[in-house]
Amino acid sequence: MAKADMAKRQRPLAVEIPRPGEEQPVWSRVGVIALVGFVVGIAWPRIAGVRIGPSVPGDLKATAETAAASAAPAAPAAPAAPGSAAPEARPPDAPAKNEQRVVVGPGRITRCSDQKGKKVEDCGELQFDPVALPRLKELARCPAAAGLDGKLPIGFELNFEKKEVQVVKSKKTSLPSSTVSGILQCAAREFSNVSLEEVPHKYRRYSLVYTATFYPPGADAEAAAKGEAGKEEQEPGAGTTTSETAASGLATVSWDTALVRAEPKEGEVVMRLVRGTRIKLVGRQNDWYKVEHRGKTGWMYRGSIGL
Repeated sequence: MAKADMAKRQRPLAVEIPRPGEEQPVWSRVGVIALVGFVVGIAWPRIAGVRIGPSVPGDLKATAETAAASAAPAAPAAPAAPGSAAPEARPPDAPAKNEQRVVVGPGRITRCSDQKGKKVEDCGELQFDPVALPRLKELARCPAAAGLDGKLPIGFELNFEKKEVQVVKSKKTSLPSSTVSGILQCAAREFSNVSLEEVPHKYRRYSLVYTATFYPPGADAEAAAKGEAGKEEQEPGAGTTTSETAASGLATVSWDTALVRAEPKEGEVVMRLVRGTRIKLVGRQNDWYKVEHRGKTGWMYRGSIGL
């Protein structure tokens, strides 16, 4: 036994060096191992719907919000006290009755002029009300209008060539001059940034007037406005409403060319009369006179008649 061990120890050490072809790995085995790992670690959890790792923060947030929204019960409405009526819903833009209010009617064109500054007889229409009315209603917030009860005509001068809006004082008013000055200053601030770019117009300059009616806190502006409208339509002492009153006498056309219309304001033009023409007055409706000339009748504006 000792001799055999001694013989093994005395054998020379042999080192085997592999040939170049034997150093390459067996790629078929590596591919099989990689395929098995992909199926087990990635493909199978997705197919089976198994989530291996934690959810991303975005998914957690969306899941939490959805769960909270579905679980949160609707807040019950507060019950009304026994014997009391439910509060009346009021639109956001509707002011309360205990606030100062302003009611403004449509504007009236009093004068217009062309590019040469010549006065034009028929000014037509001007779409300035959508611009003016909301701003005039804001005068209820003016300090000078606090507690005010009364009417105030407010004039405007529109210059489309210079794109300017000027607030002017009207002559007919029963309000104190200090109050009128304060309201006009507020109106000037309201219209200081008005643009005339989007206002359709035909002539260079227009003069308009708006009548603002101020109601103090506690006044029912709607009922008062309806009452005023009824007074304007009803002739004093007549007991019935009418739109036309009788008129008589002779007059003379004062404009270079005056239009006679079938109906007041916007009726069809039936005649054109020059300055100095004598006409007969047969009726009246507000600022319009019903006239007769050579067997024809029509309506003429008050300013075109020299009375």
